[in-house]
Amino acid sequence: MTLAAMMLSASVSVHAGEKQFAGDTEYAGNEQASQAFVGDLGVEPVAHRTTHVGNLPSYAPISVGDMQLGGGIAQVGCTSCDAPGCDGGCDASCGSSCDSGAFAGLMNLCNKDGWIRAEGLIMFMQARQAPVLVATADPTEFPVLPDPNNPPSGATTVPVWGGDDGLDGGVSGGTRFDVGRYFSDNFGIGGRFMWLSENGDDFSMSGNGTGMSIGRPFFQIPLTNPGTASESALIVNQASSNPGVVAPQRGMVQSSFSTDLLSAEAYARMTYCHTKSARVELIGGYSYFRLDDNLSIYSRSINNNTNAFSSDFSEFDTENEFNGGQIGFESYVTRGPWAVRMLSKVHMGNMSRTVQKTGRSDDGVDNVINNVYDSSLLVDEEQLASSDDEFSFIPELNVTLGYRFRDHVSFTVGYNFMYFDKVALAGQQINRNVDGTDDPRTIGAANYRQPTIVDGSLWVQGISLGTTIDY
Repeated sequence: MTLAAMMLSASVSVHAGEKQFAGDTEYAGNEQASQAFVGDLGVEPVAHRTTHVGNLPSYAPISVGDMQLGGGIAQVGCTSCDAPGCDGGCDASCGSSCDSGAFAGLMNLCNKDGWIRAEGLIMFMQARQAPVLVATADPTEFPVLPDPNNPPSGATTVPVWGGDDGLDGGVSGGTRFDVGRYFSDNFGIGGRFMWLSENGDDFSMSGNGTGMSIGRPFFQIPLTNPGTASESALIVNQASSNPGVVAPQRGMVQSSFSTDLLSAEAYARMTYCHTKSARVELIGGYSYFRLDDNLSIYSRSINNNTNAFSSDFSEFDTENEFNGGQIGFESYVTRGPWAVRMLSKVHMGNMSRTVQKTGRSDDGVDNVINNVYDSSLLVDEEQLASSDDEFSFIPELNVTLGYRFRDHVSFTVGYNFMYFDKVALAGQQINRNVDGTDDPRTIGAANYRQPTIVDGSLWVQGISLGTTIDY
């Protein structure tokens, strides 16, 4: 809908500007002709094409090829020669080629233009989702999440890491380059590369067996009696004053997440319509995107009385590779040294998704490991890796304001937005359902975990600062 509205508005504005004003033509004797206008296109007087009927001059119709366009915008017709092999001006051989409608004139090879755009990006990513991974409570309470259908009165458990939109990576920097060249007035090709640095955050919390309770919440579903499922927690730090705790537990928990993004494009552009100060081009080509997301969490708890310890580590790593096509429009409007450029397009193609899960845990006494497990609280041995393919689309919008402070050189500032559909994000692949009938670190509840990759979405937006060189 955005592309359709843009195409319609651009077409109406450009064609409205091309209307010819039919005002009275003023004469100074039989020799001088006033300048004519088509929209805001300045058309040179065509007195050299007059014919005489009696004593009155008769003016030949103005053709599109006679319009002299300024401001660095490519001309519609071929009135000057800069074809391959011609170094600027129109000499005898080159001029005849243009005037006779030969290859140079036919292909409109009168102006050759190239561009180099280098931009720095300051971008924000949508906060990622994950289950509540760490929670705290008063020293006398067990740090379990309340039942949302029957919350207890006076509960003090507070989620401190994770939850809906709980993973916010803040601001990320990046770069974008766009390089290309026009091979005729109306056709060009280019390439664009974008890289966005890691967007993520770290979390850590620890205790010495006193103070607030710290735990990693999960939902316990006994296989022998699923109807008794209830909220529970893996203790990280707990005071002995809590009922049911034989000895205080001291420990720590660390977690982190990160998202990386890069893209590469090869595209062609063709003029849809233009005037002296406005231009609309159709964009089409190939697009590649790579979006990687990672989340890990590690905890270690030690019994203050016996020095028995247990540790638990889980990592979720996702890779999303997009290969497809792109189609859209780019509009360019100038007024003096100022220019506004708007790019609106959509990428459509295949999104290849891979999810890798890693779980590890161990226990022992006095820093001597007795047992090692290839699973963890959140990862079982039966679901370590999975992959699939989905048809996806990525809408994109760039709006840029530029100021030309030197010939061929402009400073630019802009707004950028992208939306990724059908992507696998690490936090959304976590399932809190755990079988508690066995050892707490031995997971057997595969039937209670997602068998497929969970679909997600992500938007990225921010500003760009850069330089554009036209040559």
